[in-house]
Amino acid sequence: MSEKAAETYKEEAGKEENALQKGSEEIGNIIESLKPPVVIDGGEVGSHLNEYQGKYVDIGLNTNGNDVTTDDWELFYAGNGRIYLIAADYVPTDTLAAWQVIGDNGKLKEFQKYTTYGVRWPSTPTEFLALPTEPNNYLDLVMHKGYTLDDSKDNLKAVSQLLNTASWNGIKTAASADKQKCIDFVIGGPTLEMWCEAWNEAVKGDTNGFVTIDPEPQTSGNGYGVKHGSKSSTYLYVNGTTSTSLTSEQLGELGKTYKTFFPHTGTSAWNGCSGYWLASPSAIGSLSLMGVYGSGHVNYNDYNYDYLGVRPVVCLESGVQLTETSKGSNIYNVSM
Repeated sequence: MSEKAAETYKEEAGKEENALQKGSEEIGNIIESLKPPVVIDGGEVGSHLNEYQGKYVDIGLNTNGNDVTTDDWELFYAGNGRIYLIAADYVPTDTLAAWQVIGDNGKLKEFQKYTTYGVRWPSTPTEFLALPTEPNNYLDLVMHKGYTLDDSKDNLKAVSQLLNTASWNGIKTAASADKQKCIDFVIGGPTLEMWCEAWNEAVKGDTNGFVTIDPEPQTSGNGYGVKHGSKSSTYLYVNGTTSTSLTSEQLGELGKTYKTFFPHTGTSAWNGCSGYWLASPSAIGSLSLMGVYGSGHVNYNDYNYDYLGVRPVVCLESGVQLTETSKGSNIYNVSM
């Protein structure tokens, strides 16, 4: 075979190979398109929480004014067959006011707007939620385990407002009408126990040095601290220390991998907001709540601190199913 003929043969063989590869890819795409969409429920999410955390769930509720509803709520936690979503970022105070949560027309009139994202109570919170004793009440799904709220402490009054579903119902009614039936209740933020359980599931197998953090009830201070192994404190960094912040590399990994827990990371406030409230009292004193900060730690601060926001938590109804909207999109639709 001449050199020219050999080159022609190779060229034609290459074209045929490319055509076969293209045809195979097209067939593969057709097969993928014919596959039924992924459908999951509370049991599946609870069994594989690490896999599903951070997936977006469209409940037809825009939080950030960007005209996109599908990237505003993330799958966060599962318990007792229920699925919990968390706002994908701090909800702007103007949005909370429009939902009639805070401000003069809201349920929480004393819950004040401070910055774009920061909210605070006044010097003295004025309400306390009487905790019901009936079994299977919504509080049993989120409430502090083995810990009793004491309405003599102002920080516990603030916690009760975060847990009072009536105060946050405006978020449910703001969701699209066809999806409201899938929402059971809304609270103003996760409890410390809920956050720690979700975080501990997320860091299984982590190679970046982030550790599990557990809530530590401290009844002498009528509140909580956090701990990792033998380390116990009123605050703790997620690399297991109490004295130093995370490295820049760890902060970068934290923001990239664990945005569901730390939606923005850094050493300075972001849009006037450096953290968000947890619905748990701190043992540091009768004025302080627990919170989560972008610098990578679970900490405490007084309830009237200016630069913390809220990340509401939506509990979906029992029996709700999530259906993936398109392959690889990580966006799920919610339905009964």
